Amino acid sequence: MSDRLCRGLFPEHGLRAVFVRVGDTARMARMLHGLYPTSAHLFAQALTGGALLGALQKEKGRVNLQLECDGPLSGLFVDADHDGNVRGYVRRPAVNFPGDPARGARAALGGSGFLSVLRQLGDGQHYRSAVELVTFDLPEDLRRWFAASEQVETALDVAVVPREGEPLGEVAGVLLQRLPDGDDAAIEAARARLLGGALPAALARGAPAQDILEEVGGQGFELLADGEVAYRCGCSDARARSAVSALGREGVLEVLATEKQAVITCEFCRSRYVVDEAALRDIARRLGEREASG
Repeated sequence: MSDRLCRGLFPEHGLRAVFVRVGDTARMARMLHGLYPTSAHLFAQALTGGALLGALQKEKGRVNLQLECDGPLSGLFVDADHDGNVRGYVRRPAVNFPGDPARGARAALGGSGFLSVLRQLGDGQHYRSAVELVTFDLPEDLRRWFAASEQVETALDVAVVPREGEPLGEVAGVLLQRLPDGDDAAIEAARARLLGGALPAALARGAPAQDILEEVGGQGFELLADGEVAYRCGCSDARARSAVSALGREGVLEVLATEKQAVITCEFCRSRYVVDEAALRDIARRLGEREASG
């Protein structure tokens, strides 16, 4: 099954629903960033959470999920959009606690930290909200974030289910929210099913997305959109040069004098960009002209 993002409604109950499957994406990210098993497990959960949050955004809107902690992991960051594009990084990739993945994840997070979400609201406006890590279980603390920040009745779960020796065999998340005229009993029933383990059980059976949504939300799901989830980065030569320009003219001249080139590695996709001597001189010239005219 390829990684997918499904959106839809339960019209009879007044619920909207999102399902994301990100196993291939999580495994690719593990290789891309050289993640050890515990770091890979937590990043897989975060990619799923980011994809769910991104699906709630308006078109073209982005969302950032950030986790900061005092444990060995230190933190992670996920950027996602409405269309199922995700990217991110883990601060300390080489973290592993053998044994139960859930216990290892808690050990990696430490004893204090916070989970924050930054959402684009349009017209250049952003909204950030955060909750303190309490359970040190990413799905549960994400549920706490929804309860504290969204103030919309939400049922949510994220699951990572090993398969045939692959720790990241199935990675998926499901989210249901009550619409303004929605049924309180229906969202409570969905929440109870998820807390009872409905998502990992369905993933272990190999159930498809719409079957999983109906197991959680009941009958009558109507699919509105079905698209691909993929790890995509927007870095480029132009953005690398823009990053060098941020050093200012004096900073660029210092790089010219000492290194003759600037090497920038994208923290999201590990692509490497080299801004050579000629490009540095051009950047310094343009910055100098800007300063003279300003």
